Amino acid sequence: MFAVLLFSCSSEKENNYLASYKNEHLLLEEVYDNIPLNISDTNTYISNYINDWLKTKVVYNKAKLYIDEEGQEISLAVNNFKETLLIHKYQMELLDNQFDTTVQKSDIEEYYSQYSDDFILHKDILKARLVVVNKESLNLSKLRSLITTQSEEEIVELQDFCEMYAENSFLNDSVWIYLTEISHKLPTDEKQNKKLISYKNKIHSFTDDNFMYLIFVNDYQIKGKKSPLPFVFNTIREILQNKNKRQFINSLEDKLYKDALSSEHIKIY
Repeated sequence: MFAVLLFSCSSEKENNYLASYKNEHLLLEEVYDNIPLNISDTNTYISNYINDWLKTKVVYNKAKLYIDEEGQEISLAVNNFKETLLIHKYQMELLDNQFDTTVQKSDIEEYYSQYSDDFILHKDILKARLVVVNKESLNLSKLRSLITTQSEEEIVELQDFCEMYAENSFLNDSVWIYLTEISHKLPTDEKQNKKLISYKNKIHSFTDDNFMYLIFVNDYQIKGKKSPLPFVFNTIREILQNKNKRQFINSLEDKLYKDALSSEHIKIY
C-alpha cells in the first residue's frame, strides 16, 4: 500500500512537469505565472519558454564543468547582485509606502518656464473636433452650427447628434493631439492636412465616395515651436516625480549612513 501511495505521489508531481533536464524540472505553474497578459499565441509562448529553459540548463551544466561556481570572482559577482537586488526591492517598498507622489502645479509651471527650450515640438499639434457623417445626410447644416459651439447645452446636443448620425467622431477639443491622430482618419493628402493648421477657429470639410468629414480646428501649434504647457504637463510631472524619488531615496540613505556612523558600527581603517 505504501508503494502504491508513493507511486501515486510521484505520478502527480510528474503531471506538473513540462520538461526536465537531469534532476531539474520545469513546473507548469512557473510557465503559467510568467505568461504575459497580452499574449496572442499561448502555445507558441510555452513552447519557446520550454526550449529556452532547456537550453539554459544544458549550457549552465556544461559551464559548471569548466568554471568554478564557488570561485571568488563568481561569489563576489553573486553577492554584489544580491546586494543590489535587495537594496532595489527595499527602495521600491519605501517609495510605495512612504513617498508622496504629489507634484505642485506651481513646480510644474516653474520647470516649464525654466526649461521650455527642452520641449520643442517634433510634430504638428492641434485642438480639434471631427465628425464623419454620410454625405447624403439631411442634417449637415445643423452639424455645421453645432461643431463650433462652446455652449455646454449645445455640446450635449452635438454629442447626441453624433450618437445618432455620425460614423465616427472626436469632440474633445480641450486637449492637444498630434495632427496625425486626425489626419489618418481623413481622405486627404499632405498638402490638405497642412491647411488644417493654417487658421484657428475654422471649419474644414472633405468628402470621399460615401462620407463628409467635418473638422473644426480650435487651435494649433506647428512643429519646431515650443510645446504648450498643457501638452507636456504630465511629462513634466513625471520628470519631477522621478527627481523627487531620487532625492527621497538619497535622503533616507544619508540618514541611515549617519545613524550607522553615530552608533559606531562603522570603522574606517
